[in-house]
Amino acid sequence: MGGDFNIRDVEWDLSVSSHPAAGQALMDLADSLGLVRLLLELPVPTHYYSVTDSHTNSVIDLIFLGMSYALVLYRIEPDLKQPSDYAPLLVDLPILPENICFSRKVLKCDSDEENNFLSSVTIGLRALNFSRLDSVDDLDLLSTAVSRIISNA
Repeated sequence: MGGDFNIRDVEWDLSVSSHPAAGQALMDLADSLGLVRLLLELPVPTHYYSVTDSHTNSVIDLIFLGMSYALVLYRIEPDLKQPSDYAPLLVDLPILPENICFSRKVLKCDSDEENNFLSSVTIGLRALNFSRLDSVDDLDLLSTAVSRIISNA
C-alpha cells in the first residue's frame, strides 16, 4: 500500500510535533492488513512546487509492505521527476525463491486431453471480437476473456 496520504504526523514528518487521529487511523489500517511502514533512506520532499507557488514543498508519501519486508528501505528520486513536479518513490524488493508461486499443467502430446484443450481454446477464441481495440479498457476486457477461455478449457 503506498501513495500520497497527506497526513502530517510526528512519526514520519519531523516538521510537526503532533500525532493526529488520521495518522493513527492510517497506522491501524496498515496493522490490520499486516503491513508495516517502510522507512526512507534519506528524507527528501516528494513534491516540488515552483518558486511562485504558495504551498509548502511537502506531500506526505508513504509505502507499507508486509511484515517480512519490514527492514526494506525506499527512496525518493528527485532527479527523475521531470516533467512532473512529483518525484517517484522506489523500492528494491528482494525476490526469494519461496516467494515465487507458479503452477503448470502439462498435457501429453497428441493425447485426447491435448486435443480437447486445443479444440476448446480454438472455439472460445473464434467467438471473441478482436476488431474493437480502441482503448486500454477494450484491451483489458479482451485480455480477461482470453485468460478465462484458457483457464476454463
